Amino acid sequence: MLPNVRVAVLAGGLLLLGNTAAHEINPLHEKYTQNSNTPFGRAFDAVHEEITQLARACQLAHPGPVQAPLVCTDRNTRDQEARGNKYDSLVRGVWWNDDPNQLLFAVRQGKFWAWMRDARRIATTNHNWKGKPAAIDGTYYMAYRSHYGDLQFLHAMASRNGEPARDTQQSILLWAEFAYAVATGRVDLETKMDRVPPSDLQPYFRNQGGWTVNYLFAPRYRLKSASHIRSMAAGSLLHMVQDSYSAAHADRAFEASDRCPTGSVLEFHSYTHQRPDLHQAVDRRTAWQARTFTTAQDPVNVSATLLAYIAQRADWNVVRDYLQGTVFCIDEGAREAGPGGFVVATTGGRS
Repeated sequence: MLPNVRVAVLAGGLLLLGNTAAHEINPLHEKYTQNSNTPFGRAFDAVHEEITQLARACQLAHPGPVQAPLVCTDRNTRDQEARGNKYDSLVRGVWWNDDPNQLLFAVRQGKFWAWMRDARRIATTNHNWKGKPAAIDGTYYMAYRSHYGDLQFLHAMASRNGEPARDTQQSILLWAEFAYAVATGRVDLETKMDRVPPSDLQPYFRNQGGWTVNYLFAPRYRLKSASHIRSMAAGSLLHMVQDSYSAAHADRAFEASDRCPTGSVLEFHSYTHQRPDLHQAVDRRTAWQARTFTTAQDPVNVSATLLAYIAQRADWNVVRDYLQGTVFCIDEGAREAGPGGFVVATTGGRS
């Protein structure tokens, strides 16, 4: 979920703090070994990592045919890579949506923090850090676009206030189809982004058409495992789905309706005009654990179900129907995107 990056950079003994958004990731937590306990590891919550590891343990415990949703009653057993999350391709894919330029993974937290400050400035004032008119478009770094631009669907969010819910849902399903195709080996990893399926996703990468799938997911660092990028794609899909269960990303109703028998998305929010501190408050581990979900609408159960579909290489049409009819189901009355309750109009509010 858009990262609540609270550790930015350690330089000259000064710890700079900043936050951008969403259910948290922590690329420094348990990076080289599990159960590590360092100042960086304690700085912010590894929520995505925990949901993913619980889901993977559940999926491995249910190897038979997929009965959606998998019901994960064990919320204590996590399937973890003993060498640390650095060597866990699925977790590194979960990190990717927040950090597609792979800055947080290494000692480039300061650069990420500066980019996010600049991106927020552009999104809210239409001027960059130099004071020049600017707008985030397809030429900007992926991190700018995924947090404040046209790729906010990577976090199950709308790209702008006023975006119809069905448009956001469509963008989410486009990415899901692509990520699922990569994860299940249906796309060659050297395919250029202007040739990947589905074709309606290609315009988002008009300026990156020469990138390969390999480069998209790992522009700086990758593991040697042949399945690394495919597992990263699976992780990216999980991140997007998990984000949708944060109240800062989407407003959900868990009651049944004729169109959505297991509940629906009432509104996809847009991060552009949200206050990061208000967004952050509901993306912490305590907020996730305090929220009440249903069996069908639970981020661990849904993540495990998708991992099971990937493991069994289920037909995309089956997965699409599950995502469209359950996970991201919307009724006719779904609202256009807005900031939700995560913006406060003040004369001198923080930006």
